[in-house]
Amino acid sequence: MNALTQPLSAGQSLAKSQHDLHNARSLFDATLRLVRQQKQASDDPFVISRVGDLHIRIEVAAALLERAEAFLASAFDDTEISVAIAESHLASADALNAVSNAEFELTGQRTALHGSLEDPLRWKLHLIGNFRLNGIHPPSVRALEQGAV
Repeated sequence: MNALTQPLSAGQSLAKSQHDLHNARSLFDATLRLVRQQKQASDDPFVISRVGDLHIRIEVAAALLERAEAFLASAFDDTEISVAIAESHLASADALNAVSNAEFELTGQRTALHGSLEDPLRWKLHLIGNFRLNGIHPPSVRALEQGAV
C-alpha cells in the first residue's frame, strides 16, 4: 500500500506535519544560535541568504498546515482536503529536510531527527500532481476516517 491507495487519516497526517514543522523550527533556532557564535559566519552573504531561505520554507509550511487545518474543519470538498493535507505534509517535511541540511552546512553538525522517512514524499507529489494535472481524485480523507473506503 502507498499514499495513493491507502493514505493516512487526516488526524495522523496533520500530526506528522505538526511534528515535522515543530522539529524544523527547533532545529532552525538551534542552528541560528550556533551560527551567531561564529562572527565571520553570521556576516557571510551566503549564510544570511540561507537563513532567509530557511525562514521562508518554515513559514510556508506553517501557512499550509493552517490551511489544511481550516479545510479539515470546514465543509470543503473532500478532494481539496486530501490535497491540502498532502501539501502540508510535503512543505513541513521539506522545511525539516532543508533545515537539517543547512545545520550540517553551516555548523558541521547533524542532529538526528525522525521525520517522514516511513512515508515516501514522492507519493504525495504524485497525488497532488495527478489531481491538478489530470483531475484524478485521491481517496477521500473523511471516507477513510469513517471506514467507507
